[in-house]
Amino acid sequence: MVTGPVTLVSVGDGDTVRITDKAGNKVTIRLACIDAPETSQGNSGKWSTETLKGLIQGKPISLKPQIKDRYGRTVAEIYQGSTNVNLQMVKRGAAFAYRRYLKQCDSDAYLSAETTAMNRKLGVWGPYKVDLKPWDYRRSRRRK
Repeated sequence: MVTGPVTLVSVGDGDTVRITDKAGNKVTIRLACIDAPETSQGNSGKWSTETLKGLIQGKPISLKPQIKDRYGRTVAEIYQGSTNVNLQMVKRGAAFAYRRYLKQCDSDAYLSAETTAMNRKLGVWGPYKVDLKPWDYRRSRRRK
């Protein structure tokens, strides 16, 4: 699993990035603890992706990996210096705390950040409100 300092290649959406590891391998990283609106969820998905880019593009980042998911992606928390980028995404309302996968995270911090964003009507709780949470949206598309 990829760990430590990495180089950002691209931001796929609000919870997926491609990086280059120390050996030069391109690796897809799924941001741990969060679930962001899908790109196909309109403005909310677009805004979430742009928020993540703003937090990490052109900046030194490092990974704190947790597991590999069923798609073979490394699931990790991304840090920009000492700042937990995943947590920042929730604080800004650009992602939801992913309750189903909070076991290996500081769940109190993520849930508290989500409550604060909700109360302040930030992002997905305000101007970029979504009709369906990302996990429900994906499920609804699989049924079709």
